[in-house]
Amino acid sequence: MASILLFTVLAIVALGASFTLAVPRAARIALLVLSGALAFMGFVLGSSVVIRDDEVGILQKQFGAPLPAGQIIARNGEMGPQAEILGPGWHFGYLPFVYTIRTDRVKTIQPGEVGFVTARDGAPLPENETFAPAWTSAQDMLNPVTFLAKGGHRGPQTTILPPGTYRYNTALHEVTSMPALQVEAGTVVVIKSNSGRQWNSGDKGELVNGVPLVTKGFRGVISEPITPGSYYLNTRAYTPITVKTIQRIYTYQQALVRRSAASKPAARPNTPATPASPSGQGQDWSVVVRSKDGFSFPVDVRIGCAIEASNAPYLVALLGNPDAIIKDDQEDEELEILEAKVILPSVRAIMRNVAETMNALEFVNRRSEIEAIATQRIKAEMAKFRITCDGVYVGNIHLDATEAGQKLIMTQTDREVAVNQEKLYGQQKQAEESRAKFVRAQEEAEQQRNLAQAEYRVRIEQQNAQAQAAKAKGDADYQMITGEGRAQAYRKLVDALGRDQVAQIELLRLVVEGKVQITPQVMVTGSGGTNSTIDALAGTILRQNVVAKPAEPDHK
Repeated sequence: MASILLFTVLAIVALGASFTLAVPRAARIALLVLSGALAFMGFVLGSSVVIRDDEVGILQKQFGAPLPAGQIIARNGEMGPQAEILGPGWHFGYLPFVYTIRTDRVKTIQPGEVGFVTARDGAPLPENETFAPAWTSAQDMLNPVTFLAKGGHRGPQTTILPPGTYRYNTALHEVTSMPALQVEAGTVVVIKSNSGRQWNSGDKGELVNGVPLVTKGFRGVISEPITPGSYYLNTRAYTPITVKTIQRIYTYQQALVRRSAASKPAARPNTPATPASPSGQGQDWSVVVRSKDGFSFPVDVRIGCAIEASNAPYLVALLGNPDAIIKDDQEDEELEILEAKVILPSVRAIMRNVAETMNALEFVNRRSEIEAIATQRIKAEMAKFRITCDGVYVGNIHLDATEAGQKLIMTQTDREVAVNQEKLYGQQKQAEESRAKFVRAQEEAEQQRNLAQAEYRVRIEQQNAQAQAAKAKGDADYQMITGEGRAQAYRKLVDALGRDQVAQIELLRLVVEGKVQITPQVMVTGSGGTNSTIDALAGTILRQNVVAKPAEPDHK
């Protein structure tokens, strides 16, 4: 505007001078041309604008036909914000008193972000739609002329802008940055579509708890989850719900809870009463059962389960957000929706159903059987929710948590002690009887051994006697045979030589053998003669035989 005024003043001055000054005609013509040139230059410079590379020019028209009702952006040169924008460079012909030009910075979407677009003008959104239909090209969506010409809808847009730099009409579009969707390992993301076609029973999909489980392009819960990774997603048009797919362990056991008198909730049914400590802490159990014989007691239970990625959309349609934390008024604590609505109620119901078929002591003594029964039932129950369950594990069974339970345990303990003592006494009696039998067997064995030894000695004595008798008989037979032989020999020798000659020969033999002494030891007296000599020799031989021959043993 200042340049136009300046050049206009100069043109007027030059024009006035051409009429007032006494100058030749040619000079006046030159002044007229100069003034016209100055006026044109002022017009050109005053109606021009320069847009830098990182800017966009927004036009506001001061004169023209009024905008139609409901429109914000002029499409046909009406008064008000224009659809056309000015890019980098020089632009001419925009008179200051006709147009107001505002410059804005271009929008840069950083890596790891997406651009969310909202249109201030355009056709109304379709009925029951909260987001405009998606565009094939984000550039066409941002081009204001194309957007309005092709029937772009006002309001939030489904199409997003990936990372990059964008020049757009800030009077028509508003662009804000939001983080890209990051799906962490051990999780999947289920998409709840807020945009798309309305699902009907004839379309592909199913209705879960009143929520349609659908394919892409429909409104509802998309049946195909998004696996771990980074995604450019319009998280306003498509609400992401994260579901953990890792192993879930739920442990229900004794816990200390701090409560004030005002905030203490009503006692749960079948929960054993436990007085609070002076510090305001009381005992709390999540799973309490009642046995067939009327005893109520808490049980420590652990359950392991998991959600497969393909089943996560079903749980989202059924529960909303399974991992969202809610305040459970009954439990007076914050729990996951999945735990509060599915896991914990199922565990309680199954454990109570098992307990009511057994006596309290049976329940304590049959823990492994209870685990097997509960596991089978919890797997069947979780299958209804498309949850995979590893099993139910029973920990401590707190039968002693109440006075009645303590008495029952003491009775059982006393009974077991009595039974064990009876078994011990029986074993001791059996041991003593076995010991007596063993001693008696030892004594009998000793007597049998002595008897056998005596019988053996008798047999030996008998054998010895028979042997000695046989030997005596043999000796006697030998002496008899020898004597008879010698007698026969002497008789034959006597018959051949005569008695005296034989006696002399025998005497000489004994002398040679040294059995007869030369010096006589027997005095023989008589009248002499042959008979006297023979008698003396016979007496000597008889004496030597008596001395030399040992006494024979008595075999009687």
